[in-house]
Amino acid sequence: MIKGMLSAISKLCLALPLFALAACSGDDEGASASAPLTETVQLYIAVPAAAGTRLGDPGQPTGEGTDWDELAVMLEYVQNSDDISMPAQRRMAKIITKEEFDRLPAVSGNANVRRLALDVQPGDVHIYGVTYSSGIAVTDGGKDLGDVIDGWANSTDAVASLTIPNSYAQGDTNRVGKFLSVATGYYADAATGGLGTYEIRQGTEGEVGQATPTMTLRRLAAKIDIQWDAADAYPKYTNVRVTDFAFSGGATPDDGGAGSGRLFPSFSENAASLCGSSLFLNTTEISQRNGRVYHYVFPDGGAAPKVRFDIEATTANGDSQTSREYTFTFPAPLRQATWYKVNTTIRGISGVTDIQLQWNE
Repeated sequence: MIKGMLSAISKLCLALPLFALAACSGDDEGASASAPLTETVQLYIAVPAAAGTRLGDPGQPTGEGTDWDELAVMLEYVQNSDDISMPAQRRMAKIITKEEFDRLPAVSGNANVRRLALDVQPGDVHIYGVTYSSGIAVTDGGKDLGDVIDGWANSTDAVASLTIPNSYAQGDTNRVGKFLSVATGYYADAATGGLGTYEIRQGTEGEVGQATPTMTLRRLAAKIDIQWDAADAYPKYTNVRVTDFAFSGGATPDDGGAGSGRLFPSFSENAASLCGSSLFLNTTEISQRNGRVYHYVFPDGGAAPKVRFDIEATTANGDSQTSREYTFTFPAPLRQATWYKVNTTIRGISGVTDIQLQWNE
């Protein structure tokens, strides 16, 4: 598929022979004789619900909503035990628009779960899915996620290598909505919840995955909700304030920026960190004493992140200033679709932090 240059029908035509939905040419003679055998399977795809159906955020509205316009279904053939020959094209990415997704049959009246019919060759497959906004560049060359996924389908790169920058949708009027609308998932093993293998065989009937016929996509971003309160520590320190603080994911990108996350961070546990740093300046007297900031980041499966507070205070005699860096480390690497409620209490130049996990989608 050549994203951005073809119509939706053309994309589907290029997907043959793995994804066959309709004839793409008026000349069918000879083609049917050489075309590989396919089986129709029904894949249930569950996408995240709108923010309003989740546990409410006690803070101010942050623009969380549904703002994606394309969904990629990725198929990867793996070695099987039944001596079934591997297809010539072992990977395929089928991209549909949100409008096309919304027109698919709903499952049990649930608009967030739709049934997609796929004509695919027999074999054992891993199935992945991604929702995203088309046209948002994720590479220096201006490629969007659809382009990157197309590239994966024509490469030998592991799916774990797919990344997404934390600058995603920067400058867009609905930046937060688009950031939070990136969702990823895979067909899971019913027993372990890990990556499952679905067996496509000739004569197969029913849905993809007899025990768990659903590929569930979950919001990719983690929400870092930081609230701080700085107070004097009499008689030693007065005029205590937080001048700035920084979130650090552990990596140091060449541009010194926020770095990247991984589309499937659970496949990259203990991998090298990709997430960089984001600096927050407290420019007003009120914000230097207390405040609240929401920060969204794509998990990378790497090291547990840190937050560093720069604290300044006046000593008791009032004739000198002192400063200190207070740093706390998250108890574990960030998890996908998790809200981290961080409460930091600063007394003098010392701090205490409590981290709560409010929800996990």
